[in-house]
Amino acid sequence: MKHHILTKLLTITMVLLVPVFGFSQNNQNFSIIEKLPPAPKPEPFIVKTIPTPKNVFETDLVNYLPDGKHIILEAHFVGKKKSDLAVMKDDGSGFKCLTCDLKEEIGDEMPVPLPDGKTVYSPRGILECSPSIANCKESRILPLEYPEIPGAKIVRRIATNMSPNGKHVATGLVTTRGYLVLVSELTRVSDEKGDRYELRNAKVVASSPNEADFAAFRPKIDGAGEVKSFADGGKSLINLALFESSNYDLAKIDLSTGNISRVTKHFSYDEGTYPSPDGKWLIFQTHRHTPRMDVFGLIPRPLIAGLPQAAGVSYQRNAEFEDNYKATRFYGLTMADNYGDRARLPEEGYTGINIMTDKEDAKLYNHLGNFAWHPSSTRGFFWEQKDPETVKEGELTGRLRFIEFTSRKPTKPLQKVFPDMKWATDLKDFKWTTATYPEQGTLKGKVSGYAEISTLKPAEGSSEEPRRVIKYVDFTDDGEYILNGTESSTLRAGGYDKPVSWDADIKVSGKHTGFLLAKNVKFRITSMSSGIIQAQLDKRNIEVDLAKGLPTGVPDVLR
Repeated sequence: MKHHILTKLLTITMVLLVPVFGFSQNNQNFSIIEKLPPAPKPEPFIVKTIPTPKNVFETDLVNYLPDGKHIILEAHFVGKKKSDLAVMKDDGSGFKCLTCDLKEEIGDEMPVPLPDGKTVYSPRGILECSPSIANCKESRILPLEYPEIPGAKIVRRIATNMSPNGKHVATGLVTTRGYLVLVSELTRVSDEKGDRYELRNAKVVASSPNEADFAAFRPKIDGAGEVKSFADGGKSLINLALFESSNYDLAKIDLSTGNISRVTKHFSYDEGTYPSPDGKWLIFQTHRHTPRMDVFGLIPRPLIAGLPQAAGVSYQRNAEFEDNYKATRFYGLTMADNYGDRARLPEEGYTGINIMTDKEDAKLYNHLGNFAWHPSSTRGFFWEQKDPETVKEGELTGRLRFIEFTSRKPTKPLQKVFPDMKWATDLKDFKWTTATYPEQGTLKGKVSGYAEISTLKPAEGSSEEPRRVIKYVDFTDDGEYILNGTESSTLRAGGYDKPVSWDADIKVSGKHTGFLLAKNVKFRITSMSSGIIQAQLDKRNIEVDLAKGLPTGVPDVLR
């Protein structure tokens, strides 16, 4: 998905600062990797570029129509500021713009054709085509109205996703009181106000009820991040998650029970998620193919330690401060089976396969936008962004890629599911809660050991900020990584745009050996961060100077 810098910042900031993260869920220790079925063997695939019209310079968001023969794209035309939706056959022929004659603009996220073959969901409005999307002769865009939030106002919509059941919409909303993930029903309304769509009967599936254990210094963001994708025919919802400090992963919420399962465990940064229609495969955005984000998540630390730095860490994933309106994305795409990772280190088990293997991938091209599966789960589309520094005005900003898994036999999509979500709170009944972490106390390891937590307060009248200090004593949440040492971080009490200062001197023992060193690191979200971070784990040894940039995939090139 496409994210404006401020949008991403607001999402992460609100998720991390608002103390209502809980779900109706089990008490599983997600630091311990559960036993899962044997991993699948690698399979062959081919990738090729599909041509687009010469007057179209970008088609970064794409999806299949239910007929499996056509795709719908968000198209950007040369010389036109407004983006449009277009349809074409999946071989690149028969291109037709659906919204060029309409004044309204929709898009921003993957367009989702509804099962009727006539309607397209977008978070900015709903496109209706007659007699069908593929053979559209008349089109119009109807507005989409979001529900009112009790005790708060919507500041910004973040990511959304439409269920394959054609009814449920998941929405992440930043409000004046905090961040919510809602699942609502898309409803067409015609009355004296006119024709429109509304999101009705909303349920709060994240931020309700509050199950974070503040006294124990255990925040829960295991699913309360950005909305990524419905899965399992609409039975589940996959969201961005943080299980350990500075390690962005993916979590699945079972919408019938509220229970959480961890999808990815790798120490790198994972984000956008695209389950196959048959429920057997997951393709997701990641930085696993480069060492760009490795230093932040290599050493697993408790989540409380990284809360103040989370937004600043997230900003390192892209070239946010290159003065380019569309920052370079350094994402790749990994495919795993529906069980996800079997290990956090690739040498210890299955962590999926890289599907962007062209010689120019991770050098000149990176992933941007989404991935669109064919209904047979045998092939799909995605967009690769070309390095913006190499693109002149009016030129193609990337390439539309088609991938086919050549040894697969076609399958049918899972049966559509309409979970009742009785465990979740009705939005109309939702009440904001407040809570704070103690200034001092003890964080117990889930397996053994502990960490002493204290807060250093600045002198009265000082411009300095409070600083949380964490001292680890044989601390371990999984029994494999045992931490000793200290780290500290300012708490960003002055506002979300304030720099965060972080220091660390941590030794790792147990099944693995290593260390984490950070001295006078400054994470910023309005300019380049600074400071040197060193991390060593077994044979891996990483050192980065944030002021110089991070690895890009091109040897010896930092950005």
